[in-house]
Amino acid sequence: LPTLHGFLFVKVGDIIRCESDNTYTTFFITDGRKIIVSKTLKQVEEMLDEYGFFRVHNSHLINLSYLVEYLKGEGGQVKLSDGSVVDVSRRKKEEFLKHIKS
Repeated sequence: LPTLHGFLFVKVGDIIRCESDNTYTTFFITDGRKIIVSKTLKQVEEMLDEYGFFRVHNSHLINLSYLVEYLKGEGGQVKLSDGSVVDVSRRKKEEFLKHIKS
């Protein structure tokens, strides 16, 4: 991951989720670290597309390996193994439910 000081090497399997903040993305790692990189979530999504990640919301990309629970609602929410709860957008709900059922 390109950081302010150089590059940080992280195993893809150690990334729990990614959260967007305009042109920056925060990576949440299994060891508790939060790594901020100067990339849009769309760029990150393209990088991680083939590794079991799913974009559940405009600002959230999750690693399905760490999915613990889906909570029903308008769009719903997902609970991840680190205890974080992330909203699923109404637009993504149907596609997300199909994806996790297959």
